[in-house]
Amino acid sequence: MPVATSTLVKIAGWGGLVVSATGFYLQNKLIDRYRNFEYYKEALRKLRNHSGAVLYLGEPIKDRRFKISDRENNFSDQTSARFRIPIHGPKDKGYYYFWAKKDGENWLLVKAEMELNSKPGERLVIIKENKN
Repeated sequence: MPVATSTLVKIAGWGGLVVSATGFYLQNKLIDRYRNFEYYKEALRKLRNHSGAVLYLGEPIKDRRFKISDRENNFSDQTSARFRIPIHGPKDKGYYYFWAKKDGENWLLVKAEMELNSKPGERLVIIKENKN
């Protein structure tokens, strides 16, 4: 028995909606998981307590959801992590870059920088890289 084209279109539409919603939900759960890691929280604490960042962005400084699909800037494995987080405050917005490495059982922030949309190509050092 043939199925009407309109029925197939409805099935495809609902199927696409379910797949899209599931993908969006799973992506947000994964991002929330990263946001709960201690090195992520510590990196944002350092940014919010940095006098230069507060001067340029204003308070409160908020982070936004990052793109998990941007593997060049947002990456984490067993020993290292790097992220590019969209940030904003009342005065400006931009990106916060930070790098972390695992040292034994703990994670250490090794470098962090902020780039503002109003000053592209320039970065404010939040944590200076230790070359040891």
